[in-house]
Amino acid sequence: MQSYDVIIVGAGPGGLKCAEMLGSSSLSVLLLEKNSVIGPKVCAGGLTGKDLAYLNLPEELIEFRYNNVKLHVNNLTSAIKSETDFAFTIDRTAFGQWQLQKLKAFPNVEVRTNARVSEITKETVTVNGEQIGYRYLVGADGSNSVVKRFLGIKSANKGYGIQYLIPTDKYTDFEVFFQPKYFAAWYAWIFPHKGYVSVGCGAAPWVLSAGKLKDNFHKWLRKHDIDISEGKYEAFPMDSDYQGYRFGNVFLTGDAAGLLSSFTGEGIYQALISGEEVARLILNPDFVPVKIPEVLQTKQKHDKLIKLMIDAGPFRSLIFGTGALLFRIPRFGRKAIEVFG
Repeated sequence: MQSYDVIIVGAGPGGLKCAEMLGSSSLSVLLLEKNSVIGPKVCAGGLTGKDLAYLNLPEELIEFRYNNVKLHVNNLTSAIKSETDFAFTIDRTAFGQWQLQKLKAFPNVEVRTNARVSEITKETVTVNGEQIGYRYLVGADGSNSVVKRFLGIKSANKGYGIQYLIPTDKYTDFEVFFQPKYFAAWYAWIFPHKGYVSVGCGAAPWVLSAGKLKDNFHKWLRKHDIDISEGKYEAFPMDSDYQGYRFGNVFLTGDAAGLLSSFTGEGIYQALISGEEVARLILNPDFVPVKIPEVLQTKQKHDKLIKLMIDAGPFRSLIFGTGALLFRIPRFGRKAIEVFG
């Protein structure tokens, strides 16, 4: 039976970062991706300023930069502005391929695509019918993590998002719509990309069922005259139920660990940070994570905020509207950017 020091399940941002960090070590690493191409991910494709600061992305990978976001609360339109760019859009395939390219410098890292994990034991994973041994296992396989299921962890706080990818250059503004009538405590977005736009929304099933959200979303699309006739419909889970990231010799990163923000839906930064620090823990058991606790601190703030919005019920519009007016004041606008971006 073939065996590796580390097997990483999932070649998203967290899995790729973890493999990169382990690449300069003497450990043998196997990175598994169930899809045929590394990079594509069903998401809105947005990055924040802290993502960019961490990644040092090549300029050609950034599609659009924004130093302002249009904020709509029912019939009120406001804006959050900054002197510097704080929101960005990227193509996830190009981003994934850029991360993948870095691994070619490390002969100890093997990458397999079309590699579907069907079974996990304490010592092996079964990939396309083949049993492979491991010393350490990393679950970087998203909100429907097979590694998390192996650990027996059930997510009680799993939301979902839906979007249309519409081939058009009509939209140029980064926009967010807080309209409780349609989205309860959450929001809809318009994220422009090169050649297309992502228009989507999200919610949690205990507040809005998937069917109800989809119906509301279509009503909202019609109200805003957004043509989806040529759009590609996508739906995706969003796991923000954090229950830990280290379980003996098994680790979870990013969405698999439930590190995703329950309010903004952001997950790339959390995946990168946890991928890095999980790798450091594997290399040095005495390593004390610093960035994961910071991510958890921000997550706790977002969890409290979304709970407030859920509990607010009919007062959501008042709270959102007050926030939109406050964000017109520069110091409150800067605070909003700091909290969310």
